[in-house]
Amino acid sequence: MIKPMLGIMVTKYENRDHIIGVVKAAHRAGHPVSVFMTDEGVKFTRDREFLDLLSAFNVKLSCCDHNYKQFGFNGKIEGVYFGSQFDNALMLQKSSRILVF
Repeated sequence: MIKPMLGIMVTKYENRDHIIGVVKAAHRAGHPVSVFMTDEGVKFTRDREFLDLLSAFNVKLSCCDHNYKQFGFNGKIEGVYFGSQFDNALMLQKSSRILVF
């Protein structure tokens, strides 16, 4: 039986260790996790260790392409889906619980 999904929306470039801790706890409990990075949160796309840790726990990683470009970033990152706020809305709809950082 698949357990309810936890959605995490990351809007600020802070709380890295808390986000990782929540992901680990959800993984231990058997819950799938989806992370959507928007606003300052897109800066986490430049933190390879952060991305690798989340990927190790099978986290679905998405990023707002518009915000990514606003911060002057370009080029895609392996393991990260670049989409829009529509993808954020889909994550919110599919999640049983949402955390915002």
